Amino acid sequence: MTLMPENFRQTLMDALAGRETVSIRRTLVEVLERDPSKGEIAAADRVARRIAKDGEAVLISLLPDQAGAEAYVPAARRGENRASSYLTVNETVIKDLPCRVRLAADNWDAVVDEGMRLTQQKIESDPQLSALLPGWKAEPRAEARTRLATAG
Repeated sequence: MTLMPENFRQTLMDALAGRETVSIRRTLVEVLERDPSKGEIAAADRVARRIAKDGEAVLISLLPDQAGAEAYVPAARRGENRASSYLTVNETVIKDLPCRVRLAADNWDAVVDEGMRLTQQKIESDPQLSALLPGWKAEPRAEARTRLATAG
């Protein structure tokens, strides 16, 4: 069975309808019932970026231990240490891991900003994290966009 790029969107959206967070690669493996080719993965990643740009979900990267039951663990050596791409509509995941957000539309800014604020609080209240991340400062997405637009 081959999956055409025009079907990737429907496949990913169907997977999101059943689960709040889906692995792009694992979804392809389930549908194709085989390992997807590099071209199929690249096409699915492009479709996932479009879904995120449309604001239907947020594109994030997660390590297998962060993704839980939905985790896709690459088979390569030390695959358990490699991040994979996921689409999510789960606000808790987005807030807990704001630094893992790869692409989110404007309508997700408030959720991502809340996660950054909570992360900033965690860092400031934990002496070990403060020592590991000196000077880490959360910048709200809207402010970052404004700053980049005026600089460029």
